[in-house]
Amino acid sequence: MSEPTRAVALAALTELWAQGCPIASPDDRDRLVDIGLRRWHSFHRRHPRNRQPSQEARIRDLVRGLIEAVEPKPRLVGPLVKDYECVAEAIAAAAASPLRQP
Repeated sequence: MSEPTRAVALAALTELWAQGCPIASPDDRDRLVDIGLRRWHSFHRRHPRNRQPSQEARIRDLVRGLIEAVEPKPRLVGPLVKDYECVAEAIAAAAASPLRQP
C-alpha cells in the first residue's frame, strides 16, 4: 500500500472522528486503515467470480471485514454498523484517490 493512500485514509478518518464517528478513534485509526486498505485491495482475490463488482458490494465487503477484525462479537454490532459504513466509504475513497500508486 502506498503511503499517500494511507495518509489520505488517515486524514479521512481523522475528519470522521471530528464529526463524531466513534469507530474512527485515534487509538484504532492506524489499525482500521491498514485492515481496510488490505481488505479493499484483496477483494478480487477473495471473490474471483465477481469480476465487475459494484462499489456498494465492495464497501459491504469492507464493512464486514472491519467489523470482523475489530469487534469481539461481530453479530452484536447493531446500529453501530452505520459508523462502520462511514469508515469503509472513507477508506474506499482513499483507495480510489488519484494519489494512489500501483
